[in-house]
Amino acid sequence: MGEQPNVVFIMADQLAAGCVGCYGSGVDSTPTLDRLAAVGVRFTRAYAHSPVCAPNRASILTGRSTEIHGIVTNNLLLGTEAPTYPMVLQRQGYRTGGYGKFHQTSMQLPLPSDFSYLGYDESIPTEDPRLGPWLDWIEREHPSYYGPALATCWTMPYVDHYGPDGRDLRPQMEAARAEFLQPRIEASGWNLMYTHPLPAELNQTTYITDCGLDFMGRHVAEHPDTPFMCSLSFVNPHDPYDPPEPYDTMFSPDEMPDPLPTEWEGIEAFEHHRHHFHRFDEFAADVGRVRRMRALYHGSIRLIDDQIARVVRFLEENGLADNTVVCFTTDHGDMMGDHGLITKGIMHYDKSARVPLIMWGDGVARGFVSDRLTTSLDMFPTLCGWGGAPVLPPHEGRSLVPIVQGDADPDPWDDVTVQVPGARSIVTAEGWRLSLIERDRRGQMFYLPDDPDEQRDLFGRVEVQAVQAELMERHAYAYMRPMDTWRYERLPLSDGRRVVPSPSLGWAMRPAYPDAEDSA
Repeated sequence: MGEQPNVVFIMADQLAAGCVGCYGSGVDSTPTLDRLAAVGVRFTRAYAHSPVCAPNRASILTGRSTEIHGIVTNNLLLGTEAPTYPMVLQRQGYRTGGYGKFHQTSMQLPLPSDFSYLGYDESIPTEDPRLGPWLDWIEREHPSYYGPALATCWTMPYVDHYGPDGRDLRPQMEAARAEFLQPRIEASGWNLMYTHPLPAELNQTTYITDCGLDFMGRHVAEHPDTPFMCSLSFVNPHDPYDPPEPYDTMFSPDEMPDPLPTEWEGIEAFEHHRHHFHRFDEFAADVGRVRRMRALYHGSIRLIDDQIARVVRFLEENGLADNTVVCFTTDHGDMMGDHGLITKGIMHYDKSARVPLIMWGDGVARGFVSDRLTTSLDMFPTLCGWGGAPVLPPHEGRSLVPIVQGDADPDPWDDVTVQVPGARSIVTAEGWRLSLIERDRRGQMFYLPDDPDEQRDLFGRVEVQAVQAELMERHAYAYMRPMDTWRYERLPLSDGRRVVPSPSLGWAMRPAYPDAEDSA
C-alpha cells in the first residue's frame, strides 16, 4: 500500500450483507461487488453499530458511539465537536469530496449548501426527500422529466421555503404524484413498491456516481500530486423499492427466496413496527407480494453495482487502481420480510444489523475472507489509517488496515454492540447475540453458528442459564466502553491545539492529531 493511497469510500443505504451475492444471497445482483470481494478482502462479520441511517453514519464519520456523538435517531445535527475522518484526511493533505446521502441534518429543514464543516472540500448532498441538487439538475438539464422527478420527492414541512424563487412546490408535487406515480402505486398494490418514472441515466444513484467521477476526474487533472478521498453515498436501495427500467424487471419474483418464518411472538416493539410501517403486517400476508418487493430491491442493488463498475473502470482506465483503496459498506440492512419484519431499527436480526464490508485495491490482500468481528466504529481509524495519520483523535474503533494488508489482527473484538433507542445488543466473537428490548422488558438470545437464521430464541431457557448470565454480564461491560474513551472536545488546549494528557505528570502530552488547531 502506498504511503498515501487515494481512498474511494462507497456506501449503499439499507442493504444487508445477506442480500449481496458473495454473502450468499442467491441472486445475481452484485457481479461487480462479488468480483472485488474475490480479488480483495471480504469481512463476513461486520455489524452496524446502530442500524438506523443517521446514527450509524455519524459513528462511521467519528468512530464514536451514539451516546457520545449524540445522534441517537434521524433528523438531528452532527456538530464538529469530534473530528471526522474527512477532517483528519484533510490534515494529511487529502482533497476530500462527498456526494450523495450524508444524513447528518434534519430532513425537515432545507439541505445545507455543502458539508464543508464536516471536512469535505467539495460536496453535493442528495437525501431521502430528493429535493435539492438532484431535482435542480433535472429541472435545469432535463426539464421534460421535471414532473416525474418531482413526483418522487417527499412532501416535507419545509417545501414552501424550498424554491429558489420562493415557490411553494407542494401543489406541483401533489399534481405530479397523481399523474406520474399514483398509477404505478395502484398497479403494485403498495405505496412503497413501483417502477421509478425516470430512466436509469437520470436516477439519483447514477447522478451521485456522475458527481463523484467528475470530482475524481478534475482532481487528477488539476492536482496530480495530491491524494484524494471520494465518498459516494447512495440513497438506494432504501425504500421506496423503486428501481427504474430495465432494473424493475431484471429479477423475477419467482426466483426470490421466501422470507424466513416469524419465530417471535408477543414482542410488542416488533408488532408495533410491522403494523405502523405502512401496514406491512397486511402487505406481508401475501408472500407473492413480498417476493415482488424483493425483486425490485435487487433491481436497485444491481443499479448500484453497475455504478460501482463505472467507478472501478474509471480508476483502471486512468491509471489510479494501483494507488487507490476502494471500500464498500452500508449503513445497515433491511429485513425484507424475514421474521415478518421490514426495514431496520429495533430488531437486530441478521438482515437488519449485519452489513457487507469489502475492500479492494492498493496494498489490499487478494482473495482473503476475514471472519473477524467488526463494527461500524472501525471505519474511522481504518480510513484515517489509509491516509497515514500517525496519531488520531479519541475514538472507539479498531483499525482494519493490518488485516486488510494480510497481517495478524493486533486488537480483535471479543464483542461488539448494536444499539438503537429501546434495544441494545451484543454480538460476541464466539457467535452469540444477546438483545434486550426495553419496551417489552425481555430479551432474545441466539447462537448464530448453529442457528444462522435465528429461529431458536434461547433467552430464558434453563439449559443455557449459565451462558445467559455470562452474556448479560458482558452486555453490561460492553456498554461501559464508550465512557472509557475521552471526548475530543474535553481535551485540554496547549497553544491553541488539543492535546492528550498523559497518565503521569512526568510524561509529555502529545497532540490529539497532526497539526490540529482548536481555538475553543
